[in-house]
Amino acid sequence: MPEREARAILRALLAAIDQPSPIRFPFAATDELTRIAQKHRLSPLLSMLDSSTLDEPVMAQFRRDRVVTAARNMFLAATAQECAGALTAASVPMILLKGLAYEQTIYAAAGVRPTGDVDILVPGEARRAAFLVLDRLGFEPRAAAPGFDDADYHEVAWTRKGVEVDLHLALAPLARCRIDYADVWARARRPATTSRSDALLLDTTHAAVFHALHMAIDHFDVPALYLIDFARLLPEADDVQRAESLANAWRCHRSFATTRALVAEFLPAWRAKQPARPAPWFSRRVIERYGEAQRVSRPEQLLRKLTHLDGPGYALRYVITQARRNAREVIENRLRKRSARERLAINRDV
Repeated sequence: MPEREARAILRALLAAIDQPSPIRFPFAATDELTRIAQKHRLSPLLSMLDSSTLDEPVMAQFRRDRVVTAARNMFLAATAQECAGALTAASVPMILLKGLAYEQTIYAAAGVRPTGDVDILVPGEARRAAFLVLDRLGFEPRAAAPGFDDADYHEVAWTRKGVEVDLHLALAPLARCRIDYADVWARARRPATTSRSDALLLDTTHAAVFHALHMAIDHFDVPALYLIDFARLLPEADDVQRAESLANAWRCHRSFATTRALVAEFLPAWRAKQPARPAPWFSRRVIERYGEAQRVSRPEQLLRKLTHLDGPGYALRYVITQARRNAREVIENRLRKRSARERLAINRDV
């Protein structure tokens, strides 16, 4: 399918969620419509909308996707609560991040917000204690990125029986921005539910800025569901203004600005509630190419990364840090060949 037609289908899907309005696709083949909705993780949410003009096989697939999502999310939520309970018992506080947190806060129905793993944040100084807790729960660390075992690396991936827990020690690489973690933990809150939970949630403004940072870390090559997330985290113009001020203070303004511009481009009802403003120069290339079938190339990734750091000082620090980590990874892989467990110095007998 031509890129222009695929982007038109994606725009229509997002508009139907954003408005909401009946979905009308006289130009879309059923298999292409389903493929694009699933690729962008929108099909469970679309199963909730007025879709009388869609073929029943499409809606049946969307409903099946929602059932699968609900079951998967229940399983992941149980894993998250298991981790939270064990961490709390070890005097390590935990904040639940991203997908599972969004399902509790910005989506009214169960099973409409797919997520693939469990993302949790613990204080950086609790790094070692958190490692030992996950080890006792039967998780194995994974060498997911160069430098994952550095003391200042921001996350470590752990797996158990096909479930991945991303243990965040920080919300983003420390060299990339300047996040006020004292404020993050001070404003973290309990879920507004009747069920007991040992996990905290980010303040909504913090969550929105982190969401924008996460999109930038992934070079904005992300499913369109992330645009819906951002719009629901910041539904009104005042919400956006507060988050933008925070992004400025955290020195991640460019990440936030491109996320805001991208959401405004693809969600017309959300855009109508915001002050009109042109997309910044560093955002335009992202917007023009968003929704393309091809993944973003490595050179394009590097360009987007460097143009979304707030100033040359942050760019230089980030490049030096990554170069050091990449060089060390070559040594680890070719010479030392230690396992992820060995690199994290986790004793199997613990």
